[in-house]
Amino acid sequence: REIDLWNNTAVVTTMVTPEDYATAEIQYRLKGTADWQTTQKGAQDESGIFTSSIAPEWTSLTNDAGIPVKRLVTTKGVYAGQTYEFRLLVGGQQTETAEYTAPAGDTIPDGNMENPGLSCFTSENTNAEFWASGNNTFADKLCRQGTFNGMGGSYCAKLAAAAPPLVNIAAGNLMSGIFYKDGLWTGVVEFGQPYNWTARPSGMKVKYHATLGTIDASKHSGAPVGIGDPDKARIFVAIIDWNARHRVASGTKGKLIAYGSLFVDKSTEGEQMVEATLPLNFYDPAAGRPTGKYSIIISCSTSAYGDYMVGCTTNVMYVDDFQWVY
Repeated sequence: REIDLWNNTAVVTTMVTPEDYATAEIQYRLKGTADWQTTQKGAQDESGIFTSSIAPEWTSLTNDAGIPVKRLVTTKGVYAGQTYEFRLLVGGQQTETAEYTAPAGDTIPDGNMENPGLSCFTSENTNAEFWASGNNTFADKLCRQGTFNGMGGSYCAKLAAAAPPLVNIAAGNLMSGIFYKDGLWTGVVEFGQPYNWTARPSGMKVKYHATLGTIDASKHSGAPVGIGDPDKARIFVAIIDWNARHRVASGTKGKLIAYGSLFVDKSTEGEQMVEATLPLNFYDPAAGRPTGKYSIIISCSTSAYGDYMVGCTTNVMYVDDFQWVY
């Protein structure tokens, strides 16, 4: 009862005799795992019912910026779509068992990249419903529907860098947000899309394959890399609580609840997509579900510092099958 898939909590109710209550205990485990987890036992009422609470556990770490963050320990707590085994112990002896499957979690819209009509595959990204890209009249192949070995289904997204005139470098890109031109040469990305969170994930899975080279273009200063350095791609995800989108090179407007990041620092070996999981790092485990207008960011770029217009003009990355991990 009282299942909360955002907070990963639940309550189990049990009926035992008053004599058995003193030594009664409810344990649970994620089906397929070995270790039983102990619940927090509550008081017994007049009818013999008592409740046991299930709560998540967090591990602490420090990110690359030196900021403390936390990750979920996924064997503890209740997660969307997972099946759990329960047992009642009385005096240390197992007496009853049960099984429960939590409701399915959220899906990432068009995460399989099968829809050829997505804005990200066109140059009409000003009002993108979810996926957008920087495709425009000067660089129209920054994101296209493509195919690659190991993809799910029939298609994936192909991100290809370009070297438009005067601009010198445009990273291949795919992101949740919008893109538009501000004047003739300035492309503007605004990150963030609405998203109805019903369950809190522990991470995001994605398939990718990258072919990366040496940085051969640098338009702006400030990036930690420059011409001649090996380039790297990046895949990024964030749970946000914003009332306004974040425009590149401007300040954020709201809370960043969690993020996951993958730097792809070398070309993928072989000719097959590989699967990666980006664990989510939470700044505040107690943060409630986002209530702002914009609540999700997913971003993929063939050059990690493409917003500085620094990168390799021949980089290519294929991405597919974006899914939450619960």
